Amino acid sequence: MNKKNLQNILETNHRQKDFYNSNKKNKKNLPTKIWSGIRNGILSNFRNQFDIKKRVYSQHKIWLGDLTHKKVLDLGCLRGNALSIYIAKNSKEYIGIDLSDVAISDLDKKLKKENCENSKAIAIDFLSPDFKETDFDIIYAYGVLHHFEDFDILINKLKEKLNHKGKIISYDPLQTSRPIKIIRAIYRPFQSDKDWEWPFNKKVLQKIKSNFKILDKKGILGKSKYSILINLIPISKSIKEKIIKNYIEKDWSLKDIEDAYNCMHLTLYLENN
Repeated sequence: MNKKNLQNILETNHRQKDFYNSNKKNKKNLPTKIWSGIRNGILSNFRNQFDIKKRVYSQHKIWLGDLTHKKVLDLGCLRGNALSIYIAKNSKEYIGIDLSDVAISDLDKKLKKENCENSKAIAIDFLSPDFKETDFDIIYAYGVLHHFEDFDILINKLKEKLNHKGKIISYDPLQTSRPIKIIRAIYRPFQSDKDWEWPFNKKVLQKIKSNFKILDKKGILGKSKYSILINLIPISKSIKEKIIKNYIEKDWSLKDIEDAYNCMHLTLYLENN
């Protein structure tokens, strides 16, 4: 492991912690707010309209399976994601970690309120030597793995923390399609959280393919991202929905990881090998 790169990431993560701990209204600059507005506005509304977000979480539950005898790490969970309490209630042992001690304090309160036994919330850096927990059956990482600039360091740490045949469930943005790559390139110089935002490129996806067994994969917002424009075409609502749903299914039903290159997001079910 490159110690210099690791130290740089740890320093970046400290800034990231301060960012997420801050309650300042201006912590995001205007370009970042605009992109967040598009991502959490138009695109989020589209995902909700066609139950894409709900479908992702439902798929994650399937991948999680029977948690009765599983030790689960909820990586970068902030205050708790949509499945944190579900995982905590059903697993043999649950550990939720995040850089933000403020967020983790909130998660800890939720876990206690829900009487989640054998669960704990820890404010710690996943890469820090102070995080000594290992032998996880599952690492659940929703919107987290793309926060690591040096992906080789992350891969080594994931393998170190997983047990033999341990699983990873992830969900991350991509910058593999040309239109998105161009948009992100224009936006990135002005992005306030760019130091820890590294959407997966083709090289990273190939590293994942080389280091883990891909048990399943689902693409989101590939051809279907252009469906936002289809809504503007003066044709019947039923025809529009039929076209859009067809695109969504094509994005979702990936045969190979390379088929995800056109997508904006990708969720993966991986096995340690």
